Amino acid sequence: MPNLEEAVVATLFDQSDAIADEVLHHNPLLASLDEQGLIRKFSGGYELRKPIMYNDAAQGGFYSGFSSFNLDSIDDATAFRFAIKQVYEPVAISGRDRRANRDQAMLLDLAEMKMKAAIARLKNTVSTSLRGDGTGSGGLEFDGIKKAVSTSPSSGTYGTIDRGANTWARNLAVNVTLSASNVQEQITDAISQITRGDEQPDLGLMDRTAWKYLHSSLTAIQRIQLPAKKAVAGFRVLSYDGCDFVFDGGYGSSVLETNSCRLLNTKYWSFDMVRGADFKPLAPEMARPVDQDAFFTVVIVEGNLCCSAPALQAVIYA
Repeated sequence: MPNLEEAVVATLFDQSDAIADEVLHHNPLLASLDEQGLIRKFSGGYELRKPIMYNDAAQGGFYSGFSSFNLDSIDDATAFRFAIKQVYEPVAISGRDRRANRDQAMLLDLAEMKMKAAIARLKNTVSTSLRGDGTGSGGLEFDGIKKAVSTSPSSGTYGTIDRGANTWARNLAVNVTLSASNVQEQITDAISQITRGDEQPDLGLMDRTAWKYLHSSLTAIQRIQLPAKKAVAGFRVLSYDGCDFVFDGGYGSSVLETNSCRLLNTKYWSFDMVRGADFKPLAPEMARPVDQDAFFTVVIVEGNLCCSAPALQAVIYA
């Protein structure tokens, strides 16, 4: 197979949607967003703008007869603004491997192994960053869940909005130590504080300790039913108080705080990617550096995780 390197890149291009699906469904929040059509692609630009979807400072009001309307202070331009973040994962074949696998079947197996390994690494990189607070890798990582739903919601900024000066940019943060005896009560109370009409959190992300306590507290309840879609996605799910709780941790995933639970209204979240940089190779063929005996290409992703209503999200932490 004289054109193995071209075949690898062509395969990556052809399978970019399948690669994106595999990577995105490795994370419970992104899997939920994908089910709702909230994984979006856009054509370019230098930032993402998300109109604020929760602000009690309404400009309109009641009126009678010929009362004048107050139109002076309407500001529809206020929006959360998110930088476009970039992540990559290399696919490399050394010259030694290339020469050691000259048979066509051996070359195909080598290429498949290299692509699978790269996708597995990319899955973990993206998922870990999405759980974070955006400060990793010198601030180059995604504005993750810990930034959007912070344990210190009245300080810092989110989407360039000052949280200290704008209460609608803050999430609910409850500082309490969860246990098997109080986990249901604390979750119910937190949900009630961020419920608005028929809108309430639909996804709960828990670390290993919090998950253990919720699981223990629900053991006596015999009618725990897994929602079909999340169950098929492979995540461990418990349903309680109208919300699906997912165990988001395990081996190599100690990003969320110990004994913490985040309650998310996923309607106001999205993961936006730049077209052409949505799990696609950077170049149409593998490059061979002049100072290395190897062939390289990289799979790139540009975009960010965005929340337009932090006020309808919550975190319970110890």
